[in-house]
Amino acid sequence: MEKVEKHLKKAKTWNMVLLILGIISVISGIVGLKSVLSPDTKTFEQLGAYGQELLAYQTSPLTKAVSIIGLLVSIVLVVWYFKANKMLSNEQVPPKYPYYIYLGYTVLSLCLTMIMQPRATGTAASFALVTTIVTFVIQAIVALPAVLVIVHLFKAEPEGVTHE
Repeated sequence: MEKVEKHLKKAKTWNMVLLILGIISVISGIVGLKSVLSPDTKTFEQLGAYGQELLAYQTSPLTKAVSIIGLLVSIVLVVWYFKANKMLSNEQVPPKYPYYIYLGYTVLSLCLTMIMQPRATGTAASFALVTTIVTFVIQAIVALPAVLVIVHLFKAEPEGVTHE
């Protein structure tokens, strides 16, 4: 029984990390929503032809939809993390689907960004490559708490429980 409590405590700790990251994500999403819906064209004009491609990407309906859906997903996940935190406080095993949804949406978001974002040329290409690598590394680090919650939730479940 001590092992179960230990894993629930660890799951609660990592869930709290996700909760804090989720709140930060929601706040930054709300603050950045204005620039997504109506970006400042002067900034993009200074970048020349590549800036115009970025502006077209930024103002496309698909980019706006993905940003709004991402904000909504973040809000729903924060609510689920609060519920999971309450269950973990009561030493109950919460459902794992919020963490799977988070990981799935993270992968989907990265894929959409890679597919949709305009390709840079010249000096901007090396900067874009570095930015892409840094984005992947940061997303992997930020996704790690969700993986750890899932691992500890599986370890906290009694043996013989079937997973649907």
